[in-house]
Amino acid sequence: MEWVRKDRYLILGDMKDMEDVFYKLIMKNSPMAFAYHKILLDESGEPCDYVFLEVNHAFEEMTGLNGKQIIGKRVTEVIPGIREEEFDCVAAYGLTALQGGRAEYEQYSDILGRWYRIQVYSPERYYFAVNFLDVTKEKQQAAESEELLKQLQEKELQFHSIIDRLPFSLCINRLNGIILYINTAGKELFQIEGESIHEKSTLLFWVNKKDRLQFIHALEEKGMVKDFEMYLQTQKGKRFWAMGSSIFIKYQNEHCILTVQHDITERKNMENALRISEEKFRLIFENAAESILIVQNNKMQMFNSMAQKTTGYSPEEMLRLPFVDFFHPEDRDYAASCYHDRLAGKSISGKPQYRITRKDGEILWIEANGVKVTWNGHPAIQYFIIDITEQKKAEDALKASEEKYRLITEFASDMIWVFNYTNYKFTYVSPSIFHMLGYQPEEALQLSLNELIPEEFLHQIEQRNIKHAKEFQENSQESRFYIMEMQNIRKNGQHIWVEISSRYRYNSKQEIEIIGVSRNIEERRNAEQKVLYLSYHDQLTGLYNRRFYEEELKRLDTPENLPITLVLADVNGLKLTNDAFGHLAGDQLLIHISNILPRECRKYDIIARIGGDEFVILMPRTGTKEADEVISRIKRAMAAGSSDSSVLSVSFGYATKAVKEQDMENVFVEAENTMYQHKLNESSSMRNKTIKIITQVFYSKSKREEAHNKRVGKLSGEIAKAMGMREEDINEVITAGSLHDIGKIGMEEKLFEKQEPLTEQEWIEYKRHPEIGYQILKSSNEFTHIAQYVLCHHERTDGLGYPRGIIEKDIPIQARILSLADAYDRMLNPRTYKKGMGEEAAVREIIKNAGTQFDETVARIFVEKVLHKPWREA
Repeated sequence: MEWVRKDRYLILGDMKDMEDVFYKLIMKNSPMAFAYHKILLDESGEPCDYVFLEVNHAFEEMTGLNGKQIIGKRVTEVIPGIREEEFDCVAAYGLTALQGGRAEYEQYSDILGRWYRIQVYSPERYYFAVNFLDVTKEKQQAAESEELLKQLQEKELQFHSIIDRLPFSLCINRLNGIILYINTAGKELFQIEGESIHEKSTLLFWVNKKDRLQFIHALEEKGMVKDFEMYLQTQKGKRFWAMGSSIFIKYQNEHCILTVQHDITERKNMENALRISEEKFRLIFENAAESILIVQNNKMQMFNSMAQKTTGYSPEEMLRLPFVDFFHPEDRDYAASCYHDRLAGKSISGKPQYRITRKDGEILWIEANGVKVTWNGHPAIQYFIIDITEQKKAEDALKASEEKYRLITEFASDMIWVFNYTNYKFTYVSPSIFHMLGYQPEEALQLSLNELIPEEFLHQIEQRNIKHAKEFQENSQESRFYIMEMQNIRKNGQHIWVEISSRYRYNSKQEIEIIGVSRNIEERRNAEQKVLYLSYHDQLTGLYNRRFYEEELKRLDTPENLPITLVLADVNGLKLTNDAFGHLAGDQLLIHISNILPRECRKYDIIARIGGDEFVILMPRTGTKEADEVISRIKRAMAAGSSDSSVLSVSFGYATKAVKEQDMENVFVEAENTMYQHKLNESSSMRNKTIKIITQVFYSKSKREEAHNKRVGKLSGEIAKAMGMREEDINEVITAGSLHDIGKIGMEEKLFEKQEPLTEQEWIEYKRHPEIGYQILKSSNEFTHIAQYVLCHHERTDGLGYPRGIIEKDIPIQARILSLADAYDRMLNPRTYKKGMGEEAAVREIIKNAGTQFDETVARIFVEKVLHKPWREA
């Protein structure tokens, strides 16, 4: 047997089964996510993609990807947009696959929404393996712990303020009664004056000391006492009832009692008064069939159960509320007047009738007879009240019935009419016809149906009338209503939509009549049409939306429409446009493209926007040759629509269903794959063009910024050269310097042309330009490397820079060079509201801030080798 040495493991050359067992145990069943890939290179030999060769079960669970579906596929197919994330995994993993060794990263995935700790290593050139560990929970726990600590600190500060503002008494005292703490409400309740409380004792508050002993005994036995009624007195001798609850606590390292108390004196008094009232007059009141009550000083002093039942209030509420509050607001003045007249001894004619409002909101009518009496030595009125609600309802119903039909017909906004079907003419039309159709009622009675109903509805109406009249004659006892929507002709010739509700009857002459109500539904129909339009159209572009596309796809997917070609169009650079010029510019780009598509397509083609930057074109009875011609026309129109300030670029892919057995879902996937292949070839060139346009637009906005960026690029190149960098690295730094402020393209021009200091809000907006510049540049392979330098060119070595606040070696050396060149040029050529420094002063400022704002090595080389000045520290 021969032993073979491979990747630090000795394996038996012909023992394939043993290898399989080892592989399954170690890799397949590993709890850590594992994936094995092969890197793919572009024409220049740079990593551009990689292929899945193997993944384990933990990898599938972590990512939600199915191993069987992704093996052999490129990562950009499986996870579109992965290269647009901040961490370019293709470039990072490709470096390890080409150079060997291992690397470790901790990154956040926008697509998967998770944090990962990643270990990558290469067993042989062009291949690499990756272990993933999900650390999202660790990150979240760390953030949550910090937030909880902050909240705890805030709550500790608020605690004492909250306790002191409680609306009830809270007291802490020793077992011997000495008070250790009492809040403001407690001091007011017990009339305690002064701040010193430690010499005061709760023993003084108990009227009966035995009650306190009983309370303490109950507390010791149960550990907690709830709702204990206490008869107490204040420090000044005022007595009152309180409801208290207590518990043992540890306070200032002592065994103490925490007590909360509410004043219930008023409630106890009410309960006492109610008990006396019930004992005195229970027999009289409770046996009465009418409501009996005594009113004194505008309050009920006593009442029977019938009064309580009539009003719906509890006894406590009836004793507390003013007497007139039980009456309806419109009858209170009259009730109060009669009450005072009776007290004054004046006679009241008849038995006054009032409305009262029950507690549940129901309004009742009552008839009240009252007599003046003496109650507890003072004048009062004794009322005898009966409920006359049903009687009033009958009277009101009788009165209402006399006017009901006149009001309905004369004032209803709906038009009410009677059509004599036997004689085929109108016999009644309500006045509302004038507002609906413009006719006076007497004019309408002379009109025929064809003068009121458009021709397209007239035959339908006649057929319905015949059918419904027959149904009525067969069973005239059955009350049927018929509803339909149609149009009427106004007097001025306009058509309006109406909804008609009708039923049939016999009149006194046994003629068939149709009783109908017509309602104007013009606004509703317009709203329905608008809703219907929006439900099938994209709000931004006016094209059809995904919902309409899916329904049309089902409708068109029939043999008679074969062949069907499905075209997918994906807008290139939409995100780049949004980042550079804002979402309004991105919307305008989509609108421009959506105007071109229907203009260059055929009338029967279905065009829909199915995603943010995705469009689909359905071409029934269309083969690949015709589809090619349409796409070529669209591309020519796109090219013609591009300008010096914008690039119209769309990647197309299409597939054709030629036989009915083909599944349209598979056709869609085929078209999508073709589109993505084209997008890979087209989008890079488009992004480079767009970035050049962005640069031109930025420079055109401010010649001062153009000059500053070019000076920084030149100065950065001189520093890089003095530091002994390679020529290609020097050129990269020069390019980064020339583009370092490109992120300002997304800002208002006033922010970088303002002649006075920026406001706080403006400064926050201004500080976003490194991140905007990074987003713009990283989209292009040509500028991928310098994007990171532009992002960090305002970072400081002491960590006080922006946007990320990173320090020292975490800042790329190229960014440290840009930072110094940018600052030096700003010192010599400041904004107009600042006075420029001389070269000597600028050098002193750089030396002063070396090691804090600037990298000390870069600063020293700049001063000594570029400016040829001596290094003189302060």
